[in-house]
Amino acid sequence: MRSIVLIGLLNATMAWSGEHVWMMGQAVDANNGIVHSTTYPTLIYQDQVVSAKTLTYDNNTSTVEAFGQVNAFKGGQYHTISEYSRLNLAKETRYLKPYYAIDTNSSAWISAMDATGCQNKIDLSKGMLSGCDSTKPLWKIHFSSADYDTQSQWVNMYNALLYVKDVPVMYLPYFGYPTDQTRRSGLLIPTFGFSNGEGFYYQQPIYLAPKNWWDVELRPQIRTSRGEGIYSDFRFVDGANSKGTLRLGYFKEQEGYAVAHNLAFKKHYGYNFDYRNTALLSQWFGINLSGESGLYVRISRMSDVDYLNLQHSDQIYNVTSNQVISRVNSYYNGEKNYFGLYAKYYQYLDQSSNARTIQTLPNLHYHRYLESFFGNHLLLNGDATVNNFYRDEGKKGIQGDMVIPLTLRTSLLDGIVDASYTAKGSLRTLSLYGNDANLSNGGQTLNNTNQGLYAQLSHVFKLSSTLVRPYATFTHVMAPEVSYSSAGSHVYSGYYKEYSATCTLGNTNPACDFYTLNPPRDTLAFALNNYIMQKNKQVFSDRLSQNFYRDPTGNSASELQNEAEWQVNKSLSLYNQTAFNHSRGRITKEQNTVRYTDESLSASMSHYYTDTLINGMPTYASYLTANANYTYNDNYKFFALAAYDYHANVLKREEVGFMYTTRCLDFGLKFVQNIRPISTIVNANDSVNDRYVYVTILFKPLGGSMFNYHLNNN
Repeated sequence: MRSIVLIGLLNATMAWSGEHVWMMGQAVDANNGIVHSTTYPTLIYQDQVVSAKTLTYDNNTSTVEAFGQVNAFKGGQYHTISEYSRLNLAKETRYLKPYYAIDTNSSAWISAMDATGCQNKIDLSKGMLSGCDSTKPLWKIHFSSADYDTQSQWVNMYNALLYVKDVPVMYLPYFGYPTDQTRRSGLLIPTFGFSNGEGFYYQQPIYLAPKNWWDVELRPQIRTSRGEGIYSDFRFVDGANSKGTLRLGYFKEQEGYAVAHNLAFKKHYGYNFDYRNTALLSQWFGINLSGESGLYVRISRMSDVDYLNLQHSDQIYNVTSNQVISRVNSYYNGEKNYFGLYAKYYQYLDQSSNARTIQTLPNLHYHRYLESFFGNHLLLNGDATVNNFYRDEGKKGIQGDMVIPLTLRTSLLDGIVDASYTAKGSLRTLSLYGNDANLSNGGQTLNNTNQGLYAQLSHVFKLSSTLVRPYATFTHVMAPEVSYSSAGSHVYSGYYKEYSATCTLGNTNPACDFYTLNPPRDTLAFALNNYIMQKNKQVFSDRLSQNFYRDPTGNSASELQNEAEWQVNKSLSLYNQTAFNHSRGRITKEQNTVRYTDESLSASMSHYYTDTLINGMPTYASYLTANANYTYNDNYKFFALAAYDYHANVLKREEVGFMYTTRCLDFGLKFVQNIRPISTIVNANDSVNDRYVYVTILFKPLGGSMFNYHLNNN
């Protein structure tokens, strides 16, 4: 049985049992088990607190009645306000009129004419809900009836009408939402759109979370003038150190749309699989070693590039090159040894077949970490790799490499200069197998050399120093370096000897597919690094390098490289990278970037320029990019972005818009123009120029949606 504990200034009586009901007030009186107070008393029972002008508690029926300015708190999370409230503590029933409740975690509130509850169920009649200020809410939802489950923390509303200010904008016969952040199955935020070419667009994500270690998101979509499809994401966590995602997708074009746009594929499909495990050996094999082990998987296969473009309505985030790389990397990293097993697979979406593409399946790697002897004067480490180069059509090969550098080092001139000598032994073997129809003539294979060997012993002499000069307000650090690499002695045999003179860089002869050797040559390298430090922070750096070569064809010089970065002040920074080609007498690469960041503005502008020779012909590229984000105040943020191809005179991408944010509402508007690739019958590497208007609206904490209007495409 419950007991009542009375605390008052005038009288106080106590009776103890397993559960207590506490009532506190200036004047509290009790008669025949009925406790009454009219001096703004407070009643406490378990995790509930009730206060009002007048409180009456009947200990015989365990009933509480509260009159006038009734405030009730439960569990430190929910706060209800009413003028009259009746609670039965034994049956856990309650009645409140009128009803007003606020979730202290999300700040969402709900009001109704009255509320009837039993245990964790509450039924509401005719009211409204919002996450905004209750005096003048920016948005609100009116409903004819609703029910609320405090245990599952879910609200159902019926005949719901959404108002923005006082303007009705949407009617829903039913609307439900959670009041917490617990993972649960249900509908996610939908996306709407309209395009002159693709018609009305609608995507409705469906979220399924039956277990706490995996979930599925289904995203069916329809484009009324183009087609329909579905994408899905299966996410899982299979251990404390591992997780993965599998994405599957399919989209079918309408016949008329595919013909009108000359599309090469009428069905777009593919998959992506991502997985990470940072404790591979212990989790999978029960092997507990002192080192680290891991697995990284990123596998992608698709019919064409539109598999990516159709995943969402906002193609601006799906722009991709026509090369897709799948990787599987696993490793064990110990204190002295590193073992790696890698696989790499290429898919070129602009080619009708990838049968002749060389894949690395797999690559084995062993590395011996640097060891020092004789007081750090002798250094030794090593690397060994084995690559299996595979393809469906054409010759295949197995290549092995081993590199062992041995370094002697010391200091000169009282430690001012560091001097070192490195003898580097390297060995490469190649074993080719299979026949190549592209190398055959009348049934006779032109290339009979299937084995190759290359060995080299090179020498590197290096002098370097680090000079530090402090000044009154800064410190200057200069690090010059000069090295001479001698090609030393080398030997060719088999495949490498046969094609050493013909397989040069850029040669597309199929016989050169496996020739990846750089010609041995002597190299003289200079480098000069400068740093300026202020208050233990680097504010300026400049790195200058130049190499000179000598080989049987004569003397040559590499491009002069310089990279500089200057932190002008707390907000402003400058960056420059320049390459100068001596033989051509011109700058062949340059990148300039200026960045500015303060409390309200973040902006950058960058220009990138290259001038390279491809098959003896100069090829230019010149890009100008700029972006800015400006926070006007706590509510308004503005942003803009532009990417301009100066050489082609094409605006590759532009974006401008704003986001309005309040406690209960986010509203955004932006215009986007973007060029994305597609595959057509005429050109496997074609492109489309998209222009969109995006509208984003989010009603906090319920959710929202995004609408986009596709202006046109060519």
